[in-house]
Amino acid sequence: MTEYYTDADLTAAKRQKKKTLIIYFIILGLYVAASIAFFVYYKTLPYKGYRDTSHKISVIKAVHYSLTAVFVVFSFLYLGIIFKRVNRYCRLCTHLSTGLRETSTGNFLECDETLQDKDGVDFKSLIFIEWNKYKKDFFERKVLVFYEKPFPEIPAEANVSYITQGNVLISYEILS
Repeated sequence: MTEYYTDADLTAAKRQKKKTLIIYFIILGLYVAASIAFFVYYKTLPYKGYRDTSHKISVIKAVHYSLTAVFVVFSFLYLGIIFKRVNRYCRLCTHLSTGLRETSTGNFLECDETLQDKDGVDFKSLIFIEWNKYKKDFFERKVLVFYEKPFPEIPAEANVSYITQGNVLISYEILS
């Protein structure tokens, strides 16, 4: 059998998730350090006696408020888009490694490049013609493959045995 998905993909997904979190926590640490520095500088300014003290306080507050606004927007975008997608991909890879697998046999029909979404992960599909033993008829089955990966090398109208988990291709073998 030719492996399309391997446990190395899960390891890479976990490494990507860890890297994404490290980047976020570094930026969070920089924001907290800057906030503490602004707070300490603000507390060391004299409250009365200097004419430009009120101007310095206004500047410190304006800079800190704008820094906070930028950090909040960054957090929503980074955690809501980038980390969310990486986390979903990592979760899907975990399910692919540990979930129940199903073996099927069908004739390969075509590749479908249209973007499909499953559990927040982008896929494209391979279309197979399978025999349904309950309905006693043939039907088309779309087996999902990762959008970033290339399609497997399957010749047209080949008889293929493939293993899926949650309708995502794990491995395949060309029978004829």
